[in-house]
Amino acid sequence: MGMPVIAYFSKRIKSGKALQDATTVTVNGQAAKGAWFFESSAAGNGPVEGHFRLQNYWPAHAKVHVGIPAKGLSAGPGLAYDDSLTLDFSTGPKTVAIVNDATHKMTVTSDGKLYGTFGVSLGATKTPTFRGTKVIMEQDRTTCMHDTNNTYYECGIKWDQRLTYSGEYLHAAPWNVSNINNGVNSSNGCTNLLPAVAEKLWHFMRVGDVVQYPNADGPAMQLGSGYGDWNVNWPQWQTGGLVSTTA
Repeated sequence: MGMPVIAYFSKRIKSGKALQDATTVTVNGQAAKGAWFFESSAAGNGPVEGHFRLQNYWPAHAKVHVGIPAKGLSAGPGLAYDDSLTLDFSTGPKTVAIVNDATHKMTVTSDGKLYGTFGVSLGATKTPTFRGTKVIMEQDRTTCMHDTNNTYYECGIKWDQRLTYSGEYLHAAPWNVSNINNGVNSSNGCTNLLPAVAEKLWHFMRVGDVVQYPNADGPAMQLGSGYGDWNVNWPQWQTGGLVSTTA
């Protein structure tokens, strides 16, 4: 629901106008309005990447078609797009999690119905959790983690749902049960969950689901920190960001 369409470019394009004008999107066969926004590639896949989305989240339970007939179109002086692409995908339920740092609770809804409310422990004062809207980027049954100061490296951390490139996750924290139950922030920025809750949510939620942190103590979530697209307002998004889509 929150996953952007992402295109990677082998060279630093100088104009996104032709790409923007040519791209079409339909939702359940009906035309919809979307826009491209460009940034330096946070994933390291070339010098620039473009994210395409609608003004609001993709509708739930929908079939989406994106057409990008860009081959031969101008990417700015001396540059042209080298390929035309299409993408078809389906969306699932509208699942949104809201993490309230004041109550230390995460509330999960799906298609407008409450799925559950769960205790969390967010980032400690020195390692606060990013504030804003995030999107689940990937899911792993187990992973290895280290802190920002590289004072530890630990594997076997279970039921992981990545939210940022820097390593914020929803994950099981069996060592932190007391702080989760008592509403004490003590993590390295991740959202610590009781093990049974983390496993339950890992199976229920999906890549692309939205997790909102409206009042976390950390800095504002940025586009390049992960799939931070929904932290850019629509008027700004329509400018194209790093590469103009209007000229």
